[in-house]
Amino acid sequence: MKWLIVVIFAGLSPEGDKDLYVFTNPTFDNPVVCQSDISNPDVVPILVKKVVKDNGPRPIERVMCMLDTDLIQILE
Repeated sequence: MKWLIVVIFAGLSPEGDKDLYVFTNPTFDNPVVCQSDISNPDVVPILVKKVVKDNGPRPIERVMCMLDTDLIQILE
């Protein structure tokens, strides 16, 4: 199992769901390291740049760390 960074966008999709962006790189072996990364002021701009590049400027509701297995269950 790996920990992933998950971005939850504000608002709802046309289907009424939340849009997500999942970083598949990097992955983490434990949640402490993942949480440290998403709160590190040196790393946050790198993450934001990638999200904006792939999705355009969109409001973000939340950034969190999640187990890959939990994410798969949510998406099923």
